[in-house]
Amino acid sequence: MSVYESNLSKVLKYTNIAIFAHIPIFMVMAWFFDTQYSIAILGPILLGVGQLAIQFLLKNTKVAAILMGFTYIALSGVMIHLGKGMIEWHFHIFVAIGILSVLATPLTIVAAALTAAVHHVAFYFLLPSSIFNYEASLGIVAIHAAFVVVEAIACTFLAYRFNKVLELQEQINNEIRPLVSSIDSASKVSSQSCHQLLGNSQNNSSAITQISATATQISQMVESTKNQIERVISIMNESKTSMGESSQAIGEGERFINSLTSLVENMKDLQETSSTQLNSVVESVNTISEKTTLINDIVFQTKLLSFNASVEAARAGEHGKGFSVVAEEIGKLASTSGAAAVEINDIVNTSKEQLNNSVESVAQKLTSFQQEITDSFEFWQDINKKLTSSFYEVEKNSTEQEVSLKEISSAADQQDIGIKELSEALHNINESSSESLVQIKTVADITDKLEGESKKLNHIQSKIMKVA
Repeated sequence: MSVYESNLSKVLKYTNIAIFAHIPIFMVMAWFFDTQYSIAILGPILLGVGQLAIQFLLKNTKVAAILMGFTYIALSGVMIHLGKGMIEWHFHIFVAIGILSVLATPLTIVAAALTAAVHHVAFYFLLPSSIFNYEASLGIVAIHAAFVVVEAIACTFLAYRFNKVLELQEQINNEIRPLVSSIDSASKVSSQSCHQLLGNSQNNSSAITQISATATQISQMVESTKNQIERVISIMNESKTSMGESSQAIGEGERFINSLTSLVENMKDLQETSSTQLNSVVESVNTISEKTTLINDIVFQTKLLSFNASVEAARAGEHGKGFSVVAEEIGKLASTSGAAAVEINDIVNTSKEQLNNSVESVAQKLTSFQQEITDSFEFWQDINKKLTSSFYEVEKNSTEQEVSLKEISSAADQQDIGIKELSEALHNINESSSESLVQIKTVADITDKLEGESKKLNHIQSKIMKVA
């Protein structure tokens, strides 16, 4: 049902009720003015039932609305009749025409105006006392008719405009209802989306801030790792330098080993030379011992000759005294030489014994020392081989580790650059997110306002429907 038809139905309903509501008023008027109770009762009933019967039979609200123009003016005629034509009851006609304009049907006003004109003219000639309580001229009727025409023209225009308003209301209802529904639905969805997006943006902003802080920490960790790697590389370079110095020390150790080798050879030569020389000394001592024996023999012979000389000197008497003294001195010298020879012999024997012991001891010690040097040489050779092998492996591993650490340092540099770029990008995203957050808040506020306006529009549309 259209807004116009809905309005017609509602107004017809209320006007029909108003027709029957005139019955008690008419009965009071009949009692007061001492007019017919039958007309007071039957007039409204016949008019109301007739109106309803035609409305029910025709099923056409427009025709019923036009008929209502006649019914209401006829009801005004009954009131004027019951009031014995008092001029005050004529106002019912003007009120009725004004009320009928609510039907928004210009033909209803035309029908009411024609009915009023026919009523006045007919009753003026047929039953003048029923329309005027004084002797009115045809000019009076014309004046009444003029007022009715003027009001009818105004009310016709009003009904026409009201009809257009209802048509506009129908159009607004048909066009705004889906629009209101769409706006309401869209505003709710937009509001939910904006609030959800606002929450997500706030969460994203917090997450971006946290990620940015984490990226800063990672950047600091990468920077610290890079510094540690550079420090390790520096330490490895120092270790490499130390290993180079150790290699030099190993080279010097090898030279020392070579020196030990030469020393061992020299010790062998020294042992042989010492043995030869000591043997020569022993032979010299043996020769001395032999010479000492010879000296002893000479001493013995000298003593014997000294004795014989002393004997011969004694025999010579005075002439042999000088020779005797010489013989005595030679004997003393022989004795002294003998004693010295004995001492020399003892010393030679002792020296010989000590020399033999020394030769044996030196030979043993040289042999032992040579063996110790040989063992130390072999032990040092083993250590030198192990150290050389170990330092070679360490140097090789250090070189490989240095290369790896340099690659790690390079990768750390790239990571540091990437993290800085990521941090900068996150900072830009955070700024964009903050701007978007402000815009989303603005959109959310607009959406909330739109939702409020949608509710107002929906309320207005509901009011429009209630008016209809």
